[in-house]
Amino acid sequence: MRIIAVQAFRTVRHRGFPKMDFSKSVLWIFVIGIGCASSMNLNCSEARDDVCELNHIYLSEYTDVSDWEFPDHHDIVFKAGAETIISCITKEVAEKLTNAQSIQLQNVSLSSFYLWEHLLSLDASYNYLSELLVDPGMLYNLKSLNLEHNRIQNIDFLKGLFKLRDVDVSNNYLDKIDLSVLDSAKDLTTLKLSNNRIRIITTTIGDMLHLPRLTTLMLNNNQLYILDASQWQFSVLQDLFLANNRLSYISMCEVQNSFPRLQTIYLDGNNWECSYLNNTVNQMQQSGIKLVNFGSQNCTAEAVEGVCCS
Repeated sequence: MRIIAVQAFRTVRHRGFPKMDFSKSVLWIFVIGIGCASSMNLNCSEARDDVCELNHIYLSEYTDVSDWEFPDHHDIVFKAGAETIISCITKEVAEKLTNAQSIQLQNVSLSSFYLWEHLLSLDASYNYLSELLVDPGMLYNLKSLNLEHNRIQNIDFLKGLFKLRDVDVSNNYLDKIDLSVLDSAKDLTTLKLSNNRIRIITTTIGDMLHLPRLTTLMLNNNQLYILDASQWQFSVLQDLFLANNRLSYISMCEVQNSFPRLQTIYLDGNNWECSYLNNTVNQMQQSGIKLVNFGSQNCTAEAVEGVCCS
């Protein structure tokens, strides 16, 4: 005999995130039956060929999904809303979604996600994730990963995701990162690490870190005092965002050697000394690198090319 408890609750929004409101009455409905729980077939709410939209789902680590049937669709969107709460995607759920190649789980209170091999694109932004659950023995095909606005504290789980092309881990809780975990991601073109708390970026691989297709690197709005690019070889990097950190020095020798095709660089909002900044900007201009300001600034002292300095 199995007792199934279904909890009905009211959900409210708090700063863009769903939040349980238990100040209202809570209704528990108990269904008593013999044998397995009744099957649940989830159907797409949108009749579009390109995407399958699912809503009105409550899914937690305690949910029995043994008799659930998800749509056999390559592109699934779990629509955010008051009646959609998905706190985790467990291994059991992942096995039922194995044919899905693209998953969108924005703003659904997600705290845990088990990655499967055939998934190509994952957008789990605006949730409570601290990491992805990956199996070192699996050969993952993930190409696009958006985890912005979560609770990520390190990016070690990216190691082994060698087919990544676009990664967004902006607006998280990163403090110290080792870019060596991306050594196998030779197809990586865009890496967004902005709006974190990054103080230190290390490269512990022991040799040069080659990311031969990286074109955009966003490190703006962090707490970097120094950028050590001596072990980086990003041969086609075009755009480097360093605005709004605590930088007072950047090696032009490293810039020219590590980023030989750099086109634009963002330096405003740092702790530059004017004479040094002026010399650095001149060298950049001679190398064909364009200095672009990330945002408008009201300098209290001097400025070089619109970049405040002292």
